Parts: sequence; structure tokens; C-alpha cells
Amino acid sequence: MMAKMGFKGGALGAGGAAGDGVRTEPIAVEVKEDRGGIGMESERKRKMREAAERIEEEVREGKRAKVDPLEYRDRVMQEREAARVQAQAFAAQRVAERMAEEKDAESGLQVIEKGEKADSRKGAGDEEEEEDMNKRRKLAAGAMARPLKSINVLWRGLARHREEKERDRRMRYDLEQSLSRLPTYEDDQEDEDDRTALGKRQTVYVTAEDLDEEDPELDEFKELEDAEKLRRLVEYLRKEHRYCFWCKFTYTDDEMEGCPGVTEEDHD
Repeated sequence: MMAKMGFKGGALGAGGAAGDGVRTEPIAVEVKEDRGGIGMESERKRKMREAAERIEEEVREGKRAKVDPLEYRDRVMQEREAARVQAQAFAAQRVAERMAEEKDAESGLQVIEKGEKADSRKGAGDEEEEEDMNKRRKLAAGAMARPLKSINVLWRGLARHREEKERDRRMRYDLEQSLSRLPTYEDDQEDEDDRTALGKRQTVYVTAEDLDEEDPELDEFKELEDAEKLRRLVEYLRKEHRYCFWCKFTYTDDEMEGCPGVTEEDHD
């Protein structure tokens, strides 16, 4: 039957002029272990080989300087140390801002308590005194609309960055709103109650002029090294709040008895 199909015996592995190129074994199966397409592995090896050859050629021609392992290690250590000090300065800014706000809030509450005691001794006050008391309560509760330049320069940049992000967020939100929700859109079919329900009569746009003004004091502070910023923040926390940034503790006296020292090395 195979002879009728054209099979001739002795052809497999037969010698002759073309005997050297004859395959005597079946093609081996290579199992792929990755998800790369056909030919991707060879292309990757080719690119790596060309990159290595290019680097060797540049080294031979003197275009690429040889990297000293010690210099590379020192540079990496310096970069990590700089990033660590920068993170510490940012954390100190947040602590200083929080403590200053708490101190201002306590001062405002003390003023309110004194005013309430005085009013209780005087009896029923008039409407002007009551209105003034309400204003002081709002101030103690953390009133908004505080000029940026009135904030301590040590953490003014942190507050400015936060306000800029909030302004960008509000601008994106306004752009995402539909035209019919804008106060400038007038619909003839809407009556007074519809406008009130849609909130078109209560829309208030807050301008952030402080963010556009120049601040030389803040610019000068930003030019300082992170280590100097951290030193000033640590000194401020110790002097104004009796707080050691390295101990993470608020002391009861100005001497701060029990604190090893001012620097981080003193706390090692």
C-alpha cells in the first residue's frame, strides 16, 4: 500500500552528494515559558547584544568614562540621605503647622471664655456685643480667609501648596459641570423656585489672589538646603512649643529636662 502511495525504502538517511545536510533526527520541541510572541526573545537578545557592543565601542574610544564602584556607592548614599532629610523637613513642617493651629485655637477659646464671664457679670448685653462674640467664636473655630503672608514662613510653602491643589481641584470641578448648572445660564422655563433648588442663587466664587502674588520671603526660604530648613523647624518647635522633634515628645518646662540634645545625632 505504501509503495502504491510512492514510498521508496532506503531514502531516510541515505548518503550522497546532499547527505551532509540531511536531517537524521526529528525537530526538537521547545516549550515557551513566557508570554512573548514568536521572535520576541531573539529580538530582545539582539538589542542587548547591540547595546553591549555600543558601550564597548564607546569605552574604547574614550567617550564613556568607567564608573568607579566606590564613587557610585557614595553618590547613592548621598542621594538617599538627601531624600531622608527632605522627608524629615516636610514632617517637621506638618508638626509645626498643627501645633501653631492648636495654640491659636486655645488662645481664641480663652478670649471667648473671658468675654462670656464678663457678659455674665454685666447681665444681658446688647446686640452689638453679641455680634462681636459670634465673630470671635468663628475666629476661634478656625476661620478661613487668612492671608498666606500672615502664616509663618517655616510652613507657609506647605500651606501654599495645599491651597494651589485645592484651587486646581475647584477649577476642574467647575469645568466638569454642565452649562445648565452655571449661574450665567438663564433658562426661560425656570422660575424663582427652580433657581433656588438648583443652587444658582447661592453660587460663590472665591478668588485666590494670594496665590498669584509674589512672596520674596518664601522664595528665599525655598532656596535653603533641606538640612537648614529642618534645623530652623526643630529650633522653632523647641522654643515655641517645648517639643522635641527627635524625641517626639512635648515637655512641660522650657529646660526640656531629659532631652539628649538638639540634633539627631544626640538621640542616637
